[in-house]
Amino acid sequence: MDCQQILSDTIPVIHNPASVQKLLDAIKVSLGFGVKTIVVTKAVGTAAQQGIPEAFRLVLKSGATLIVLPDIKDAIELLRPDSIYFLSTRGNPMDNIKGRTLMIVQASDQSFMQSELNLGQQVKVIGRDVGSTALLTLALNKVLDKCIE
Repeated sequence: MDCQQILSDTIPVIHNPASVQKLLDAIKVSLGFGVKTIVVTKAVGTAAQQGIPEAFRLVLKSGATLIVLPDIKDAIELLRPDSIYFLSTRGNPMDNIKGRTLMIVQASDQSFMQSELNLGQQVKVIGRDVGSTALLTLALNKVLDKCIE
C-alpha cells in the first residue's frame, strides 16, 4: 500500500479531551505525521469551547479534515473503519494495520470505559504511562514510519 493511502486510512480519534492544550498537542502531532483526517469525540469544557475552534484553524491551514462528533459510536457509524484500536499501555500488540483504521486515544485522565473498549481492540503501544500525546505519537510513528520524510 502506498503512503498516500496509508495517510488517508489512518484516522486518529482524540476522545474526551477536557484540556485545550492536550487537544491541540494531539492535533499538532497528527498533522505532523501528515494524516488526512482527524476526529475529536466527546470534547468537554474548555477543550470544547476554546480548543475546537483553534483545532479547526490548525487543521484547515494544513489542508486536512477535522470531524467533531459526540461519541466514538458516531465515528464508527459514519467512517466505517476496518479496524478500531484503543491506544493503551495494556492489551495485545498493535498488528500491522490494513484498511481504514481508527486509532483512538483517551485525552483525559480517565481510562476508557468497558463499553467503549467493546467497540474495538485495546492495543499496547508501550508498557509505561507516557501520557496521551506521547501514546498517540508512538502509535502513529509505528504505523506511518515508512511514510515520514
